[in-house]
Amino acid sequence: MEHPVLNLGLTGFGPEQRATLAAAVAQQVPGQPSWRISTFWDADAWCVNGGKTQAQPDGTLRVLAGMPSEHAITLQMAEVNRPIAFATPLASSRLEPACTIDPESPTSVQQTLRKFENWLQPMLFRFAIGAKILERGVALRGNIYHLHHQSRLIAVLDFRHGKAAVLPTGKPIDLEGAAWGKRPAGAHDLPESFVATTPAQLIWTYVRHSGHDLLPTRYRTDMIYYRHVPRVPMGWLRDSMLQLLNVLSAEPANLQALRKRTGLAEAVLLHDLSCLYYAGAVTTTPMKAATTEFTKYEEPQPRRSWEPDDSVLGRSTLPPMDSGRTVPAMLPR
Repeated sequence: MEHPVLNLGLTGFGPEQRATLAAAVAQQVPGQPSWRISTFWDADAWCVNGGKTQAQPDGTLRVLAGMPSEHAITLQMAEVNRPIAFATPLASSRLEPACTIDPESPTSVQQTLRKFENWLQPMLFRFAIGAKILERGVALRGNIYHLHHQSRLIAVLDFRHGKAAVLPTGKPIDLEGAAWGKRPAGAHDLPESFVATTPAQLIWTYVRHSGHDLLPTRYRTDMIYYRHVPRVPMGWLRDSMLQLLNVLSAEPANLQALRKRTGLAEAVLLHDLSCLYYAGAVTTTPMKAATTEFTKYEEPQPRRSWEPDDSVLGRSTLPPMDSGRTVPAMLPR
């Protein structure tokens, strides 16, 4: 089973502290997801310097910058939708986080990452389903499947209407040996107790966190065109992806021209293009190119049964974790 690459965002730390944390995070544990340091707002989980964190009268937390390149940030804890740990020592006794971390202890760092992975299980489950979808490819097109693990329904995948639903408590291991039951066209109802999603969003979650190069070879040589708004929520796109879409909607370009026009590193560019490709937002076929410019305020377009093929599945089919499984940021009083 493939394990995902997860992103950890840091804020409030100085250069030496960041280097120490990065070294501890980079220690790969066999059989577990790998972690890397990323930009703060694009991360799957956060590590905040408790020594730079101040509790405000309005209930928010203000985290002071740890480096000249950073800015102080204010966190609305009720709106935090990902795991968060506060590095000790804490600046104030008013700060009572549910999860703390000793940034000088590699053991503490690894223990915290294991906690994060437990809280991120819903996303890891979607990652694993997305991997299975790409593995099965075009054979799934236009069909409806019920996935069962030991007679328990764990997911409904409707490739006919572009809908899906997954068991909220599902885990990646549930997919090992799971039965993919092909269902008739009328069996497309989604269980109300499941988390609603789409095949496109499941694939996005996989591609976004995969350590493999998933971009088709032709995207390294051919002209690339903007096709339409990605079929995932716009909030899932990081700034570099929005920049790419804006550039391509103004004028098509090949990979070399995109590097010059965006200033993005090649690794970032290739990864972003992979995500956008599987979300149906870009194409190398001129006749499929959009006739209007991209705007991030557009809604994702629904899939049409007659739409021309482009992706591995023959059609365009990270996310934040479920709020119900988010680590409590602060201890209840």
